[in-house]
Amino acid sequence: MKGISIDKCLATLIFIGCIVWSTFVVGAELTHKWKSPSFSGIGASAHFLTIENQEFTRKAEIKAKKESKAAKKISASKNTNYAKFIDNLESRIYAEFSKQLTDNLFGESCGTTYTTATVDGVVTTSQNTLNPEIGNTDGVGSNCTGTYSFNDTTVTYTKDVTNDTVILDIAGPDGNQVITLPLNDFQF
Repeated sequence: MKGISIDKCLATLIFIGCIVWSTFVVGAELTHKWKSPSFSGIGASAHFLTIENQEFTRKAEIKAKKESKAAKKISASKNTNYAKFIDNLESRIYAEFSKQLTDNLFGESCGTTYTTATVDGVVTTSQNTLNPEIGNTDGVGSNCTGTYSFNDTTVTYTKDVTNDTVILDIAGPDGNQVITLPLNDFQF
């Protein structure tokens, strides 16, 4: 055995092992199985639900992005100096209308007028008030009506001293509202 090397011995053993092993190999028929449930039908309902869920989620994200862009455009248009000025102006005009309306209805008698005169640099104001109606001793004056219109909104007020009420009819693009208030219940 002096002539046989370890490498040759190892190679011979591997060769014999391969021959013995190949006798145990059994051939079988090749069959193809689809991996996708769409083709095989196995687990198809869960697969279809997953696809539908992905499509729904994608559409919802696209819709949310569009709505977000639209909201940003609206917000940006409201945030311009011009829009701020117009909003502030409208707010002040409505505040002035409200002040005049409450002064006419609750603070003063309808028909009250003021005369201002300047004598020697001194401004004097005198009040000319209509007489209360016969039998009306609470000093609220006579019936009166008025109308304010601004930006497609019309406010019509009616002071009815006979029924002791004030009726506000507000008509605008956002809807109509009629408010009836007691006239003398606002005194402190």
